[in-house]
Amino acid sequence: MSTEKIIIYKNYENPIEAQMTLTRLRDAGFECFLSGENTAWLRPMLDASISGIQLHVFEKDIPEITKFLQENLPLED
Repeated sequence: MSTEKIIIYKNYENPIEAQMTLTRLRDAGFECFLSGENTAWLRPMLDASISGIQLHVFEKDIPEITKFLQENLPLED
C-alpha cells in the first residue's frame, strides 16, 4: 500500500479547462484525477467553492507538474 500524499493542486470553474489539464498531465506520465466534475456540469451556476472541480496530484510530483505546465502553456487564440 502506498503512503504517498494526494493533494488538491488546483481548483477550476471551467470543466473543459480542468479536463484539458488532466489530459495533458496524464499524457506526460503524471498520475492525477479530478473531483467535483459532475456537480460542475449539472449545476454550473453554483458558487465555484461549491461546484468547482479539483485537480488531485501526488504531493511529490508538484515541482515537476508546475514546471511542466509552465513550459507547456496551451496555445491562446
